Amino acid sequence: MFGLYVHIPFCGHICSYCDFPKRVPFSDKEIKLYLNKLISELHSYSAYYKDIDTIYIGGGTPNFLSDYDLEYLLKNIHNCNISAKEYTVECNSEYLTLKQANLFKKYGINRVSIGMQTINEDGLKLLNRHHTKEDIRRSINSLLENGITNINIDLIYGYFNQTINDLKLDLDFVLTLPIKHLSCYSLILEDKTLLNLKHKETELDEDLIADMNILINNTLKANKFKHYEISNYAKEGYESRHNLKYWSKEEYIGIGQGATSYLNNKRITNPIYLYKYLNNEEKTIEKLSQIDEMKEFIILGLRKVDGILKKDYIKRFNRNICDDFNYQKLIDYNLLYEDDKILKLTDKGLLLGNIVFEEFL
Repeated sequence: MFGLYVHIPFCGHICSYCDFPKRVPFSDKEIKLYLNKLISELHSYSAYYKDIDTIYIGGGTPNFLSDYDLEYLLKNIHNCNISAKEYTVECNSEYLTLKQANLFKKYGINRVSIGMQTINEDGLKLLNRHHTKEDIRRSINSLLENGITNINIDLIYGYFNQTINDLKLDLDFVLTLPIKHLSCYSLILEDKTLLNLKHKETELDEDLIADMNILINNTLKANKFKHYEISNYAKEGYESRHNLKYWSKEEYIGIGQGATSYLNNKRITNPIYLYKYLNNEEKTIEKLSQIDEMKEFIILGLRKVDGILKKDYIKRFNRNICDDFNYQKLIDYNLLYEDDKILKLTDKGLLLGNIVFEEFL
């Protein structure tokens, strides 16, 4: 089965940390041109419709679209008769209205991911976020009124001048919300972002970030959230099916500006610039070698807290993982755990994942 990712690049403003393809639109015409191109691209994958079981609309800010444009998009996806078990849309709470929640329900969306990042006022200014605590609560209530209970909150930690107590207050607030999933991302200073341009000479406090990670793990575990991927936590049974496809290296289709598909051992990426996407300029196609496939299978699979089943590696590559890679020193350093069935990160390895992943590159 395949996942379908739909990219909406439009935003009302640009967050200082974001490096995804995004833009503040010049006009309504630009949005309509984009949606028509997006739907045309979706139709080009019609042979896959019957085998798609997850849909994820991301951005950008998908719910920045007007109600008319949002319904136009959702209706056209609905008309493809895709039977998605999980259908997610990303939202910013300041735009999420009861009418939008009605549209989500009408067109089969059953999971909503809300970008909170923080409720700290200084943090919101630094990250250039425009919501309030009241926006978060109001948007969740609108979803619940429409029977949408599978709700994720995105949280960012480790940003400049954030303290452990600031993070604790964020977690305390989140735990008052009726949510099923929480994604916690340590801030990364990505190239060409506003935050990196302003703070490129400043280093993030890695020791403090590690302490914050431990606080998150302990707090969420105590509140019955399962830690199932390095940055993701869920109530039992509410793990993200769509994102698990990425970490399990399953195939998926990506449509829209800068979106990537992974099909038949090829990574196919749409043009990252809007005008090139609208003008049907060529996609970038990367044919992955077997060693590339093996490395990615391990690196992505180790992001899952339960790790990699060795039998899955054998089934995929007809080889034993221990014959292809020498990772004994990672076991000796207590970064990896291995038995006859699995290979996974230890608790220490979860904190130092990048060091582990570099050994497989």
